[in-house]
Amino acid sequence: MKCFPMMVPLEGRRVLLVGGGKVALRKAERLKEFGARLDVCAPVVLPALAALAQEKHAVYGRELLRDAVFVVAATDDAAMNARVAHDCRVAGIPVNSVDAPADCDFYFPAAVMRGDISAGISTGGASPALAAALRKYLERVLPPDLAQICALAEQLRGTMSAEEYVKKVETMLEDAVK
Repeated sequence: MKCFPMMVPLEGRRVLLVGGGKVALRKAERLKEFGARLDVCAPVVLPALAALAQEKHAVYGRELLRDAVFVVAATDDAAMNARVAHDCRVAGIPVNSVDAPADCDFYFPAAVMRGDISAGISTGGASPALAAALRKYLERVLPPDLAQICALAEQLRGTMSAEEYVKKVETMLEDAVK
């Protein structure tokens, strides 16, 4: 399945994670990198996950969906994950139900981060292992100073014609790859 790559600003925005284990923790760690405000719902929550959460809830209910940008269903109970996915669809809130592509409105990409630059790789849910392998490849071939190149490109933006700017940015990137 082809997926449209869409970047969502999460700084200070609420994301609900339903689940308190290792999978939920991995998702939370990634979301925190982007400044998301995390609420966690699970009867038992790993201490590391609890430390990342703004609010914690022991029992799931539809009212927890209110004001969520999106929801991640990451319990070890497939029926609970399906219930969360159903409730999200009824409420019009995008949901990612781990290990259940049919219950996902979006997928977490394998991501490469360099400062403000983020590149996401998705296989449309077909092979997370392939997406992870591609991420590792990109981490090796992208210049380590890409964050600095981005900062310089931002400073130069608007200081020259669009054509000159594009050429300058392309040259900076080519020089960094050499």
